[in-house]
Amino acid sequence: MVYWEILIPILIILEFPRNTSAIGIYFTRSPESLVAPLHDEVVFDCTLNINVDNIKWLHNSKDFIHPAPVHTNSNSRLVVKVESIAETGDYQCVATIGASSLASTAATLSLATLKEFDNRSLSSSDDKFKITAGNTVALNCGKPIQSDPPALIQYYKNGQPLLRTTPVSSAGSVLLKNIQSEHTGHYTCSATNNILSQVINLSMSLYLDVRSSHAALSPRFISKPPSLYVAQKNSNVSIECAPYGEPVPTVKWLGVHKNILMHGNKTNIESGLLTIRNLSIEDSGVYDCIAENSHGKITHSITLQVQEMPYVKNGPSESVVINEGSSETLKCEAMGTPPPKIIWYLNGKPVNDTNILIKGSILTLNNTHKYHAGFIQCFACNILGCSYWAAMIQVNPKQITQLTSQQHYYEDSTTRSPQRDRKDRNHKGKGRKKDRKKKGNEMVPPSQPNVTRLTENSVMVRWFVPPNDGLQIRFFKLQYKQVGGSWNTSSDDIQMHIRCYQVDKLLPDHDYVFKVAAVYSNDDNKSGPTSKHFFLSKGPPNRSLIPPTLVSAKAVDSTSISLEWEYLNSVLAPVQGFYVYYRATSTAGDYTKAIVDGQDTRVFVVTHLTPDTSYDLKLQSFTVHEASNFSTILTHKTFGEPKTSTDSPKWTDNIPDNVANNNNVYSTIGGVKSLYVLLGAVTAVIGAIVLLIFFTVCMYSKRLSSHSNSPELNKSSEAVSGLEPLSMNGFALKNGKMINGCTLPMASENTHGHTHPPNGYVIHPINITSNPLAPDAKNAIEISYLANHNNNCSENEINSLPRRAMPLPTDTPRTWHSKDAKDENYV
Repeated sequence: MVYWEILIPILIILEFPRNTSAIGIYFTRSPESLVAPLHDEVVFDCTLNINVDNIKWLHNSKDFIHPAPVHTNSNSRLVVKVESIAETGDYQCVATIGASSLASTAATLSLATLKEFDNRSLSSSDDKFKITAGNTVALNCGKPIQSDPPALIQYYKNGQPLLRTTPVSSAGSVLLKNIQSEHTGHYTCSATNNILSQVINLSMSLYLDVRSSHAALSPRFISKPPSLYVAQKNSNVSIECAPYGEPVPTVKWLGVHKNILMHGNKTNIESGLLTIRNLSIEDSGVYDCIAENSHGKITHSITLQVQEMPYVKNGPSESVVINEGSSETLKCEAMGTPPPKIIWYLNGKPVNDTNILIKGSILTLNNTHKYHAGFIQCFACNILGCSYWAAMIQVNPKQITQLTSQQHYYEDSTTRSPQRDRKDRNHKGKGRKKDRKKKGNEMVPPSQPNVTRLTENSVMVRWFVPPNDGLQIRFFKLQYKQVGGSWNTSSDDIQMHIRCYQVDKLLPDHDYVFKVAAVYSNDDNKSGPTSKHFFLSKGPPNRSLIPPTLVSAKAVDSTSISLEWEYLNSVLAPVQGFYVYYRATSTAGDYTKAIVDGQDTRVFVVTHLTPDTSYDLKLQSFTVHEASNFSTILTHKTFGEPKTSTDSPKWTDNIPDNVANNNNVYSTIGGVKSLYVLLGAVTAVIGAIVLLIFFTVCMYSKRLSSHSNSPELNKSSEAVSGLEPLSMNGFALKNGKMINGCTLPMASENTHGHTHPPNGYVIHPINITSNPLAPDAKNAIEISYLANHNNNCSENEINSLPRRAMPLPTDTPRTWHSKDAKDENYV
């Protein structure tokens, strides 16, 4: 059996939409609408012009997880098994680039169906028409009540299909032009759905009786022709108007301006049919078909609607920069027929935010937050399909830091000034005190964190704490998890002045969420809101950003270093800020990170450093999508701790005038290491000289004391006692006795044999024979040992000591003099 395929007006979304994107990222292939029978498989494709981090799929605006799509860096293919009506609906792909997402146009998956004919268009229930030869008639047996995809209509004469040369109208009617007696017969039709391989037949048949002449008859139609035609712009449309009568009526056409239409380049007029080529919107309107013979006149009006695929003529600029907390209005001018409906998307999802007000093509952002940053899309949709315009929203964070004395001061709960606290405590007013007390106990949590991809296994998480009068924050804890998993908590206590943290050892191609908890001075804690889902893509970072150029590093004081850098802002890739990395040069541990918000910032002061310590410092620029390579590393040292003594000399480093003026001329003491070395060397030399003199004097004192009690050594003793008194650092030798601030009288007859020990020493003589077998004591050696070492004694203290009150310490030095040694001393 041969089937005849005719044209009928269909409204489906199998189109290639015009996707206008100011950001330079767009879909080269979007999913297309499909019709499938049950238990069949369909394939949706999605391709972008660049490589992206991930492509996911939405089904009726919800994440479609099973089965997992097959995708590369720029392409994704989704295979869907149609098991029930649950699989039907809209399918859409969403490309993820860093923390932002871009959505494609949606495609519709529907089940193939075919239902009975709707024959209400027939003019009467008569099934036999007597027609004079030479007329042109149109046969239209209607169309199925429902068919998806549109059914193929086939006409038959006496059970045989009509030839393919039979002209048809856009309404699906078949035209029998200049009929003759051979056209007499029964005419039927059927509809075929090729996907379902299903055919339905019209139960009613039409019989045409064609003769050379019939009774006079005014113009009329076998069935009333359609009065509405819908066609797309730039296509062709064929409008039927085929009345018959006796004699054969003449037909003329009037255009939308009621002008008579003639055969030409734009229009083609033939018996029973008007064809208009290359339709434009201006061709829409009402056309009149006027048929007339000697027995009457008939007029039939047809409305033509020319539809146009929607497109966005003008949308937001390439990059929309909004200050956090401020408002912004975005407009989207779309064209199309019927007039398109505007739908706004933010990061791949329809906008549903209380801070965003939408009135048709105008979107107003109120109290803009950081999470509003990303891709904003304006979708224009009508019955033919959708197209969109995309732009990027950048949110400049609130300036929660200010530069005071070349130092960024964080105006939040971690750095409230003591003066401000004292003012609050001393403020009068009972009601205000109650309010302040209540506020002072409040735990203000950190903000919702923002995430930037560093590598396929690490991200940088950043946050801020809004200004408040609540409890002081001691430190932060960062928590993260895979979507659907359990929370992990960082092992590090993040210092209270830090506002970013690098999370490592993550798994690529997974969705993560993050949140920051603050631990307060009351040892309680409170978590901030959870971040949006962040997909960590696999593969090396793009590194398309230019790293900043670190120009200089200068010590501000003993705990701060000021950094200055250069960076050329790019309109195509504007950065959101900079990451500052620093660590002590002597360590090989991880870098501490600080965040600098704003692409125009070029100076930052790193605080909370260790005095007199050298640090390695480097920078990165970052956007919501990625971070740049590192800058070159600069090494600089903080000043030493200032000395508090007012008697010590002070030195001032050579600080540039501009730094000195801004910082009230930072003063420091001994900031140079060589100064400490010099002072230490001088002190050591002086100490060595004092010790040398002291021990020399002590040795002389011991020798002279032993000589004074030995007759055999009188000669030497007299030689020593003949010396003039010598002043040695407070010591003096006078007649062989040591004077050190104590009055030590010499032994005389009046002392009855008692002597006072010189210089606090108690002298104990011992006679030792060098040779125990000797017959006499000529070989005896006199040794004196010292039982007291107090050189700061008084006469009363010495007299109060018994002769042998002090035991002999084991480490007490001994001095001896041998008569046989010929004045040679041994120590």
